[in-house]
Amino acid sequence: MLLLSIDTSGSYSCICLIGENCDIVAENNIVLNEKKHFKELNNEQLIPSTLIFKQLDGILSGTGLNLTDIGGMAVTLGPGSFTGIRVSLSIAKTLAYSLNLKISGVESLYACAYSFINKSNNFYLTVIKEFIKDKFYFEIYKIENGTMTKFKNLDTGNINEIICSIVQLNIKSDFVFLGSYNKYKLNENLQLFNNSGIKIDIFDNLRLAYLSGIIAINKFVNNKQEQSAFQDAAGLSPVYVYNSGAF
Repeated sequence: MLLLSIDTSGSYSCICLIGENCDIVAENNIVLNEKKHFKELNNEQLIPSTLIFKQLDGILSGTGLNLTDIGGMAVTLGPGSFTGIRVSLSIAKTLAYSLNLKISGVESLYACAYSFINKSNNFYLTVIKEFIKDKFYFEIYKIENGTMTKFKNLDTGNINEIICSIVQLNIKSDFVFLGSYNKYKLNENLQLFNNSGIKIDIFDNLRLAYLSGIIAINKFVNNKQEQSAFQDAAGLSPVYVYNSGAF
C-alpha cells in the first residue's frame, strides 16, 4: 500500500510517500521558520493550504504517480502550530473523503517517542516540545520489550515543573527534545536543559511525517479488526492544550 503522510505541526511543511516495504518513495520538505522562505512563499502568493498541494503535485509528478495510487493517509495532529495543524488536517480529511482512503491521526510527541521503541528493553522517555515562553509540552512514555504505552498524558510546564512531575512519579527517565523553530532558540533551550542537569537527545522534526506514516501502516496492517475506525476522518481533531488539559 502506498501511504501519504503529512506533517505541519512544527517548523516544516513535510509530505512523504511511503511504500509497502516502509521505504520512502518520495518526500518534500519546506522550512517555514526562516525569513528567506517566507519571502519566497510571499512572492509566489502561497498560503499553507496551496503550499501542501504544490508539494504533493511535485512528488507525484516526479514519481509518475497519481492520487488514485495512494491507499491510505497519515496526518500529524499536534500539539504544535495551530494554523499548520488545522490546514494539514483539513486537507487530509478532504483527500480521505474524496478518494475513500483509510486515514490515521498521529500525535507528534507519540511519533517522536516511537522512534526510540527499540532502543532498550525497559525505560521511561519524556518527550519535550516548545510551547510558549519558558513552558514546554511534555509527555512520558514507558517503553518495554518493543512496546510503548503513555505513562503520563500531555501536559505543559517549565523545566522545574517537568522535573517535579518525574520526581512525583518516582521514576528515572530519559529525555528527548522535539526540535526548535531556529538554531538560536535550539541552543538557548539546550543550555536551559544543561543548566537543569538534563541530558537530552535532539529529535529531527523532518522525521515526523515518515514516522507518523509508519505508525499508520502498522495500524492498518496489524489491526485489521479496527480498520473501520481509521476510515472515519470526521473523528480526527487537532491536539491542543488549554487550562483544562489536552483534547
